[in-house]
Parts: sequence; C-alpha cells; structure tokens
Amino acid sequence: MIGTTIGQYRIVQKLGEGGMGVVYKAEDTNLDRLVALKFLPEKLTATEEEQARFVQEAKAAATLNHPNVCTIHDIKEVEGPSSAGVPAVKHRFIVMEYVEGATLRERASGSGMGVREAVDYAIQIAEALQEAHSKGIVHRDIKSENIMINARNQAKVMDFGLAKLRGSMRLTKSASTIGTLGYMAPEQIQGEQVDGRSDIFSFGVVLYEMLTGRMPFRGEHDAAMMYSILNEDPEPLQNHLPDASSELIHILSRALEKDPADRYQSAGDMAIDLRRQKKDTGRLSRMSQELPTAGRETVGRNAGPRASRTRNILIGAALFVVAAVVGWVVLFGPSAGGPSTGALERKMLVVLPFQNLGDSEMDYFADGITDEITSRLAGLSGLGVIGRSSAVQYKNTSKSLKEIGKELGVTYVLEGTVRWEKSPEGETRVRVNPQLIKVEDATQIWAQP
Repeated sequence: MIGTTIGQYRIVQKLGEGGMGVVYKAEDTNLDRLVALKFLPEKLTATEEEQARFVQEAKAAATLNHPNVCTIHDIKEVEGPSSAGVPAVKHRFIVMEYVEGATLRERASGSGMGVREAVDYAIQIAEALQEAHSKGIVHRDIKSENIMINARNQAKVMDFGLAKLRGSMRLTKSASTIGTLGYMAPEQIQGEQVDGRSDIFSFGVVLYEMLTGRMPFRGEHDAAMMYSILNEDPEPLQNHLPDASSELIHILSRALEKDPADRYQSAGDMAIDLRRQKKDTGRLSRMSQELPTAGRETVGRNAGPRASRTRNILIGAALFVVAAVVGWVVLFGPSAGGPSTGALERKMLVVLPFQNLGDSEMDYFADGITDEITSRLAGLSGLGVIGRSSAVQYKNTSKSLKEIGKELGVTYVLEGTVRWEKSPEGETRVRVNPQLIKVEDATQIWAQP
C-alpha cells in the first residue's frame, strides 16, 4: 500500500493496526494536507455485518465536532483489482484528521506524570467524552493508546471504531465483548449493556495510569485480569502519591466504582470535579492561612510554616470527623432503621452548600468546606452522595428540604453554616456548624454546636 494512490490520497506510511482497522498516513493531493486513512482489515470485510459496523462507526464519529476529538473528514469506498474468476473486492476507509504527537501511554510511561499535567489532560478527555455521549455515542474502547497528545499539548480522543449508537441495531453477537481487557468496565466484561458510564470507568483506568504509571487492575492472564476488575479494588492512589488531595482520590474512586449506578452519571459531572480540583489545589492550605478579620488581619500572621501546617492538619482532621460521624449516623445510627429483609437499600444524602455568615469574600471558604465534606462522604461504602454539580443549584434556595429531597431522591440532607469569631487574643477563628436532617419528617438527627 505504501506509495500507492487511492483517489486523491497518496499513502505515505503505515501508522498502526488494531482489531477494527489498519491506519495509514496519507497526503490529500487536492487540499495539500496530511490525513489518516483507516481501512477495515480484509479478514473482516467478508460479512455484511462487519461492513455495517464500519459504516455505522463513520457516521457516528462524523457527527462529532470537538477540539479534543479526532475529526472525521469523509468515508470512501474503492474497488480493488479483480483477477480471472475472482471478483473485485471493495475496500471502505475513513478519512480522518492526522494527529502528530505521542500517545498518552507513551507520555505516562514510567512513574506517570505530574498531577497538574494529568488533570489538564483529564479535563480535555472528559469534555470529549461528554460531547460524544450527548450525541448518543459510546466509545467502548477508551485506553491510553487511543488518546494522542499533539504538538500543542492538546489531547485528542481517537478511534471511535468501536462506537455504538444508543438505540441502533446490535451488530455484535450477544456473547461477544468489545474493547481492551485492562480498561474494560465490569458490565462490559460480563457482556451486559454498556453506556457512557462504561466509558467513564475506562477513563478512570486511564487517569490512574496517568497519575501512577501503573494499571489499577492487573493479572498474569485474561481470567486473572477479569477477576481483578470484577472483584478487587485498585491499590490506593495515596500509596503512589502521598500528597494526593481528597478531591482527586474521590474523583478516581467514583470513576472506578464497580456498579455503574455508583459512578459518575455523566462525563460532564466528572469534568466539573476535575476543573474544581485544578482550581482548588492547595485549598486547605489557603483556607488555613487566609482567615481575615473585618480589619483584613489573618490568623497567626506571625506564625511560621510549622503553625500553618498545624492549622492545615487541624482543619482536615475536623472535616474528617464531621464526615465520619455523619456517615455513621446515616448508615448505622437509630435513624437508619432496622435490618433489611431484602437487598440492602442504598442510603442517599446530599450536602447542601454551607452558608457563609461572614464577609462575602470568604464564600470560597464555605464552598471549600462543602466540597471537602462531600468528597469524604462519597468515599464511604454503602452511602450514595449527590454530586456537587447537582447540589450547588440549591445555594440560597427558597425551596423546603422536603422539596429538595424529593427532587434529588435523597433521605438525608447535611447543611450548615460557617461563622467567624474573634478570640480574646485577637485571632480570628472559624466555627463550622453542620446539622444532619432527615427529609421525611424534617427532624434533626445530629448537629455539632
């Protein structure tokens, strides 16, 4: 194929080959640009089923127009040469954007990449997936080899060759699985219906790989790998990144939940949390060091780094205690009810934005308290916590807790205030007053005075 010309495309180089296609670098002689041509392997063109999948892939991917998705320019069909007694063979191929750069696998090899760099790429990937999912397209083969980083440091999600439109005809046998095993979601391995949440699980594997340089699930053979994905938890992120924030741990844990119902329900929600992680890196440190009084003074302004670290630890410990107590009360306290006779009912809770009772410039602090408690509660097994993107709409709302509970489908609401007080020594102290409320009868289950 190298050096041959098909239509207006002169093939220059073979770029790679996978289960669903062979990709070549080519020159578009009409438009004087480089493109990538993806051909379906000849061994897979014998059946109408495989041809139909190829056409479906092209039509699905061609609807996507996003800076972090590889652009589809056209779909073509050419007829190969025929010989005596042998009919001509039709070859279909997709004309795609040519992306020059390195794969994410190559960039993350070794010990992974920095947190800031990984989060930057992750935001771009999440936004690309949200664009695809909003159009009913599920990639089904998200992996680090299918994501390119171009010369402008821009992530490009490649190869929607395994895309499947929701509601379209099933082109695969019911017993078959599609994807790359180490990145597959549990439901994908088990041959169940997949949707955007399956891509989110695979994306979680990619994010873990970016951060650590390692795969979260491993096995010496396929059966061992499948068992690991279905039954084992990944090695904790903090074992590789001791300074990983609770927010980043929460994002990764939620993306890798075994049950799709416990994962992010959309890539857009995951992108929101990733952007917040990027924006709020070091938030606890900032909160512990910037607690101004009305006169713009700060707590312990003459204190050294050791005092700042101590305040940071104390704030983190206090939020951990709040989350632990709330989790225990909801899951095991008197309000949790008696033993279940059937399947365990998942307790649902929402953390409403805490109200700042001080200077409006300290709203970020109240938001940080809300986010930290939400992240810590979301890490508790058996407790379902509504995402912050859904909870934030109720900031300063006039709706009753019953209305909020009904709209979000939660049994419990955690709300609270953040108050600023001046000590006799002239230091400004923050007082967080959370209260847990049972929506059904609006009773206060627990409060910290």
